Amino acid sequence: MPHQPKKGDLVYLPSDITLIDDFTVEKWIKLDEPTLAVMVEPLINEEDIYHKVHVKGSDWYVRTIDTLEVMSRA
Repeated sequence: MPHQPKKGDLVYLPSDITLIDDFTVEKWIKLDEPTLAVMVEPLINEEDIYHKVHVKGSDWYVRTIDTLEVMSRA
């Protein structure tokens, strides 16, 4: 099983994915370029569907399959 990111980890978000504000989806953004985000809450509701991340000044939900953990080589 791949390593799950933890709160505070840096994650990579590829371009052309959609982030949603919450599950009512009143607001959303589509990333037009790859972006780094900070993990706020991994595995929302303890399900492997969404993470909550902080990006572009706000918290957003992103699909877990759309995130890659930034690994340190140090």
